[in-house]
Amino acid sequence: MSRYRMYQVAELTGVAPATLRAWENRYGVVATARTRQNHRLYSEADVATLTRMAELVGQGMSASRAAKQVSLPAASAAIAEPSSPPTSFDLVWAAQTFDPVFLDRVLDGAFAAGELEDVLDGWVMPALADLGKAWGEGRVDVAGEHFVSGAVNRRLSGYFEAARPKGGGPVVVVGLPPRAYHQLAVLAFAVCLRRCGVDVRYLGADVPVEGWVRTVEVLSPAAAVVAVPTAMDVKPAGEVVRELEPMVRVIVGGGAAAAVAERHPVTQLPMSLAGAARDLATQLTAAALVAP
Repeated sequence: MSRYRMYQVAELTGVAPATLRAWENRYGVVATARTRQNHRLYSEADVATLTRMAELVGQGMSASRAAKQVSLPAASAAIAEPSSPPTSFDLVWAAQTFDPVFLDRVLDGAFAAGELEDVLDGWVMPALADLGKAWGEGRVDVAGEHFVSGAVNRRLSGYFEAARPKGGGPVVVVGLPPRAYHQLAVLAFAVCLRRCGVDVRYLGADVPVEGWVRTVEVLSPAAAVVAVPTAMDVKPAGEVVRELEPMVRVIVGGGAAAAVAERHPVTQLPMSLAGAARDLATQLTAAALVAP
């Protein structure tokens, strides 16, 4: 189990060492271990608790009240309330505590805050980016990230099924290239596109090149959207694009899509999920109207 010195915790939480000492001495927020030299040693759970308290205090909650909330025992953690409105830190906290009730409340509050497209662009994607940053900094482990991502995936899948098209609209194939697994953003895009009336056939993650080719041969879609989330996905995405270019209009999107668009004559989607879906739906509808 990792142990952190006070200066490390101060860097991770953004809380001054003097404040960390005060929170422990006054409120008993954490009970740190000590070295033989009497230096504090913080566990990963301690860091998570102090980070959560810093977030609550930063939102205007008194330190005493925040201390009571973060000191809830694990058995009663389900009564803890997310911020109102939920923040990305709530998502990080859920990943640290593995609390399904808390996570459901966070997602309920977030998805109820406005139109779905606005929530996806304005909250879900930035919050997931913050979750990824927390993982990179060691504040969340892989299991916690998967716990939260799985819940978000289930929500998005539900919206995708609820937007089932009536039929007759343009067909678009959407998915990821081989060895690409970050599918939440492309699934969110597929949801937005389907809600625009496009008949989206979502293929998911890690689709082999031959799978893409076979799908296009069977469906003869109006377009194929290949997601390129990271730099590691550029090469396999290029392989898919190279095979599909003679067969169908190919479109790329995602954080590393520009690297593919530079090498192939493909359309690159803007980063806004809702904006990209609306623009593509409009283009496809116009093309269908003028088709012979």
